[in-house]
Parts: sequence; structure tokens; C-alpha cells
Amino acid sequence: MAEDDPTGRALDVAEADPDLPPAGESADPLLDHLSRVQSNLDRERAAAPALVAELLSLSLEQGEEAMRRDARYHTWGVCELLLIRGAEAADAAACGRLAALALTGADRLDPARHAAPVVEDLKARAWAVAGDAHRRQGKLAEAEQALRAAAACLAQGTGDLLVEARLLEFEAALRREQGRIGEAAALLKMAAARYRETGEMQLCERALAERETILRRERSIL
Repeated sequence: MAEDDPTGRALDVAEADPDLPPAGESADPLLDHLSRVQSNLDRERAAAPALVAELLSLSLEQGEEAMRRDARYHTWGVCELLLIRGAEAADAAACGRLAALALTGADRLDPARHAAPVVEDLKARAWAVAGDAHRRQGKLAEAEQALRAAAACLAQGTGDLLVEARLLEFEAALRREQGRIGEAAALLKMAAARYRETGEMQLCERALAERETILRRERSIL
């Protein structure tokens, strides 16, 4: 299927009906726009693994400088992959580095290609990953600051329930570390509800299982 013909049914130019849009174009400009956005996103995601590997092969300082200055890294695909790697990182310091790079890249995404509310969602996710790295290192004040930054981005975002659920889980983990078990349990219940509403039942069950775990621990202490 041709990339610029999402329907796969482009007519021969010589036989085209003059009242129809040119071959490869939809009668609906919104569909054309969405098709271009998806095509660009697919290309960015395909290029991201090599770019991220190149970026992470640099020293910490060199990587930060490259992320600020090299436009090749200023793509949704790179930022997204950095966040995925950060969320999966076993080492908290590595997790924090990846989140910081994603935030730097998110600030430099082309506004003509990425709507501001969508970028704010991405930043909210990045702040949550950065905050969780601080939490794991015992830096609870820094984690709290990251939580506030994430919440501010979320308020300007698209209202994506999955992004909100991820942020609720991070806040629950932070409240648990602060000994605020009741709040943590309530936040996990809210996260589970968001996951259920979006059909992410595995994530819903994960949040509920974590909630039960912390409540069981609390009961065993009392």
C-alpha cells in the first residue's frame, strides 16, 4: 500500500473523476492530516532505536549536550523510547538520566508536527519517571517536586486517562514511601478505575494488587 494513499485505491490519473480529489488524497482533510501524522510517527519510531543507542553511547555530559543541540534527537520516537527504557531501568540513576533526556527532547519537539497538549502528556509521563527515580534513591523532596511538575503538565494535556493513571501510580508509590498508606491505597484505587475505563485490565489488576499488598502490610503492622 502506498504511503501517501491510505485507502490503497488510488485511481489512474487519466481515468480519475474530475469531481474527486487527486489520487492519493482523501476527500476529508482531517483524514489526510491524521494519515501524515501517523506516517511521520511510524518513521520516527523506526529510527529511534539507533538514535537512542547512539545517544546513550556518549558520556553523561556529551549526551545532554547532544540532546540539546542535535535536531536528529528531537523526535517523538526518541523521547518515547527514552521513557520506555527509563521505566524499565533497574538502576534508579539510569532511570533518572533517561527521563531527563526525554524532558529535554520534549521541550524541543516541532510544534508544527506535535500538538501542544500531546507534548504536555509526554512531559507528564517524563516527570513521573524522573520523580520515581528520585523516590527510588530516597530523594523524596525531589520526587515531590517532580510530582507537582507532572501534575502541571497533565492539567495542560489532552485528558488521556492512561497518562493520568500512570501519574496516580507514581503518586501512590511516593505517598507509600512517606508513610501515608491510606492516601496511597486511595490513589491506587483511582488508577485502577482509570485503567478499567480504558480497557487496560492487566494494568488495572496490577494497581489493585499493589493496593492490596500495601493494605495487607499495614494491617500486619497494626
